[in-house]
Amino acid sequence: MSSSKVDIFAEHIYRHSTYVEKINLSFCQFFLRSPSGTLCIETGARADFSLMSATLRETGIDVASVSSVIVPHFEDDEMGALPEFVALNKGVVAYAHPICSHALSDIFPVKVKPLKDEAPTRINDEVIVPIFVKHVHQWDALVIYVPRLKALFSSDIFMRFGPVDGESKDPVAGMIASIEQSEYLPSIEYFHRALNKIKKYDIESIFPMHGPAIHGDAAAVVDGLIDYCVRKLGKEAVLG
Repeated sequence: MSSSKVDIFAEHIYRHSTYVEKINLSFCQFFLRSPSGTLCIETGARADFSLMSATLRETGIDVASVSSVIVPHFEDDEMGALPEFVALNKGVVAYAHPICSHALSDIFPVKVKPLKDEAPTRINDEVIVPIFVKHVHQWDALVIYVPRLKALFSSDIFMRFGPVDGESKDPVAGMIASIEQSEYLPSIEYFHRALNKIKKYDIESIFPMHGPAIHGDAAAVVDGLIDYCVRKLGKEAVLG
């Protein structure tokens, strides 16, 4: 059984989430509204597009108004519904890591613009900072920092099992449990590098693709996961 809903943060961030009870995992897409159009971060899977579109319409978001899409990496839940966005708006522009952008332009009839690592970029009158991070799946991964909102859209980093409204007094413990339960991190070393790269930004809120958002204690969460990586890397060194 799956359920879908929309949450609004800071009046500008719309999070659509679908919770799949069978695997105890939420899948999120994010929409930033501006006078020049709506920016989507993560399209969701193609099979879920109709449900997402209908749920967003109830909160005043017409998916046809989306003029720009950011794809954090080449995976179904990150970019699978891109053809549906293009079908509604032929002028949609997709932004991605250079490796990912080549694949997107080869497969989909969409204009694609490659992003540059940590280079502030204006999209729909919103300045975003793409941060390239090798993590979880492949080499073409990035996360998005929005300075105006002090918000990080973190894709598969900071993932947790459960619904997006799940409460936890210790989000770090929940993330570590999710990492060790699923074994979704192929490299603790890459994860550690990604966290240290993210750490220098002034982040107040983190919006993961999977699991609850983090508000207020974002820096402590990053530090807690860095400490976890250091312990794991030390253990691996001892074991040889």
